[in-house]
Amino acid sequence: MDKNITLRKREADTIGVSVTAHGISICAELYGETNGILLYKQGEEKPIRVDFTDDMRIGNLYCCALSGISSEEYRYLFHEDGKPVPDIYAKCFSGHHQFGEEHLKAGKEDALGTCVFIPNNFDWQGDKKPKTAYEDSIYYGLHVRGFTKDASSRIKEAGTFAGVGKKISYLKKLGVTGIVMQPVYEFEECMKKPEARNTSEFSMQDLGAKGDASEMRLNYWGYLPGYYMAPKNAYAYGGDAVSELKTLVRQLHKNGLEIILQFYFEPSMPAYRIRNILLYWAQTYHIDGFELMGAALPMQEILCDSAFTDIKLWSESFPSEEAWEKLDRSGAYARNKRLLASSDRTYQNTIRCFLKGDGGMLPAFLQCQRSQPKKRGQINYLATYNTLRLVDMVSYERKHNEANGEDNRDGDDNNYSWNCGIEGESGKKHILALRMKQMKNALTMLFTAQGTPFLFMGDEWGKSSDGNNNPYCQDNETTWQKWNLKKSQKHLLAFVSELIAFRKAHGVLHQNKPLQLMDYLSCGFPDLSYHGTEAWRTNMDYVARHIGVLLCGAYCVMDGEKDDDLYIVYNMHWEDHEFALPKLPKNKSWLLLLKTDEEKIVSLLAENDENTGKVAKNDNITQTVTVPGRSIRIYFATGEVVANLKLALPR
Repeated sequence: MDKNITLRKREADTIGVSVTAHGISICAELYGETNGILLYKQGEEKPIRVDFTDDMRIGNLYCCALSGISSEEYRYLFHEDGKPVPDIYAKCFSGHHQFGEEHLKAGKEDALGTCVFIPNNFDWQGDKKPKTAYEDSIYYGLHVRGFTKDASSRIKEAGTFAGVGKKISYLKKLGVTGIVMQPVYEFEECMKKPEARNTSEFSMQDLGAKGDASEMRLNYWGYLPGYYMAPKNAYAYGGDAVSELKTLVRQLHKNGLEIILQFYFEPSMPAYRIRNILLYWAQTYHIDGFELMGAALPMQEILCDSAFTDIKLWSESFPSEEAWEKLDRSGAYARNKRLLASSDRTYQNTIRCFLKGDGGMLPAFLQCQRSQPKKRGQINYLATYNTLRLVDMVSYERKHNEANGEDNRDGDDNNYSWNCGIEGESGKKHILALRMKQMKNALTMLFTAQGTPFLFMGDEWGKSSDGNNNPYCQDNETTWQKWNLKKSQKHLLAFVSELIAFRKAHGVLHQNKPLQLMDYLSCGFPDLSYHGTEAWRTNMDYVARHIGVLLCGAYCVMDGEKDDDLYIVYNMHWEDHEFALPKLPKNKSWLLLLKTDEEKIVSLLAENDENTGKVAKNDNITQTVTVPGRSIRIYFATGEVVANLKLALPR
């Protein structure tokens, strides 16, 4: 061993291995009788072995400082009783720069190799997190590879972190405020099956390609155990995944966009490891938040930790009552921050059932539309990675996962979908028109709900996965985003963009507190009220599939001015229904803004003067409107002539 290489007992700055101004800090979790580090100098195969001493040990942690080597010339592994094992907290690896089939074909030449020492010298250029409140957020889910891998993206960095950066202008134009990325940590996508692993089970053989190609299964998504602190090398265009991902985060923040990362943890994962992993990404990569999948996590303990006071955490479920009580006692919400958010399927399933006209869904639909919890966020989505896509939920009544090679047994059988009369693709104009209207209906519901909207990539223009609701192994056009759109797809994309702009322009659609259905301002209108054939009277029977919703703008002040009153009619019955427009003050009248059953993106019309768009005279007589079956209308109260669309939908 080189006499200049030394280890000495020292309290570690962070978990894992870190390059600091004082040398290399080590905090290793190992389980052998004899443990240490193996140093691999570039160009040399045989490592230098340096054992840890008992005085460096605290339980199964070894804390020390390494000196006498250049972090740029060496790489490392740990050893347990002489057997090489990777660092479970490694921050980067050599190898595995190819993805999927290319990685498998390369074999040992592209195998995951030794751990890389990562210096902390990235220039963040004064980076600041946007810290967008949930009520003002609109999220866009994506897969790093699939977002730009298709040739239609026309970028050389296709399928990488850098490729995502090239599409920031698209995200901003669409109007979203943040992205949610499927797993970007280092995982082995080519494997027989996912399996739990711990440090002592690894060997050097495990670091290479596994098995015969015919036995391999691709996990394109990445919801697998992995090396949770290392960004995936195959998602980097250049050779430095660490800097490339940090650069993407910096670019996103400069453009006012947040980044949420998804992490999958198996139930066997200790809570302290999860905490260490999340803190590392938040501190080192400036990540805004995390969506946690798999293991149940004691959220109240994490949020009481001062290090988590500005990190968003999503999950399908929380120990809610316990969490809120403890958070209240800790003062974690003293600054009116809502950090937790529920991302379960309640909204998706309810909207799908109401959309296709199921009976008895009206009360649940209204609850979902007004849900805006006081102490947590509510993430609403119509479709996501493991469900039928937006266009597929109006085109298929059954899942079609045959391409996955599992005899269509994988994926959820309950999709709450309706094919509009024909299963799958159709060239019939009336079927296509109905499907377009249903997608517009669903999107209008999403962006007029109080909770935080979430779109999965491609749903903004009607991306189909051919009825596959579980394309976890499809690294191809089934899952890749397309960029050369057809006329009808461009039409839907423009509709979504206008809806997002409309939502942003009207704070009454995304308030920061629960709606009370009461006139607590004594202004003559409740903050939220429901209407039917007669104003202020509704039918909530099992057969009811239609409702009028009035949101009073007096309860939402934007830029010093009260917002507009909005009246939204949702008619998911297959028959036309008549609705009464609630009476307004004499100086105001209702103006029809949006129809989901027209080919135009929006229709800016006055009910009594369709040609000029002038405001109808309010004679204080109750107006009634007929709303066609399976369609939505949006009206707003105004006292001025609206000359063009921009005034109605300010950006």
